[in-house]
Amino acid sequence: MGELLARLIATFVTVPLFAFFFVYFCARKVWKRKRKSFYAAVNVSTLFFIVAVHYLLIILSGKSYLLYIILFLLVMHMLIAIGYWRKKADFHLVPVFRLFWRASFLLFSSLYVGLLVYGMVTRVLANL
Repeated sequence: MGELLARLIATFVTVPLFAFFFVYFCARKVWKRKRKSFYAAVNVSTLFFIVAVHYLLIILSGKSYLLYIILFLLVMHMLIAIGYWRKKADFHLVPVFRLFWRASFLLFSSLYVGLLVYGMVTRVLANL
């Protein structure tokens, strides 16, 4: 059972779209609501997209950028919190974190697709 779980997590890190669709379809079975299932899939798969981008950067450049990713996430969270506070004149942690997490999903899913395409193109051109 432990080996199966390890393989499933490795698959989700390698291809985070599998995690997104897996959580989405499981949530649809449980909640029967598309919007709630979609947000659950976004919330879970964001972590997998961040880890996948980290490993793609390691593969493409040969260096780890984990510290830079963490610092970027902290600065992004800080900027979103300041912007939310200035707009609403009040600070609520849950909506700010939700906005940050969804922005992270959009950013890192786009980065994942871009790095995947870039990696494939460079590997094909290197083998010509």
